Amino acid sequence: MENIVASTKLYKNFQVAIPKEIRKKYDFDINNTMIDWSINKDNEIVLIPRKKITTKDILGIVKDKDKWNIDKEVYE
Repeated sequence: MENIVASTKLYKNFQVAIPKEIRKKYDFDINNTMIDWSINKDNEIVLIPRKKITTKDILGIVKDKDKWNIDKEVYE
């Protein structure tokens, strides 16, 4: 078992607060951090933090030579 840094409890509607020590160490931001939950092969719960992807992050990733006419494609 890993070193326990902090503990938390379940709140109403099964919400969980991320302890301050963890938030500070990993620089979690309430607006930009997502937490993915998974269960590993040893049946342990694993929380994986990641940056929330916004439309600003994905704009310009896909390059297309053709110009799209959204209105024409939707209404035909």
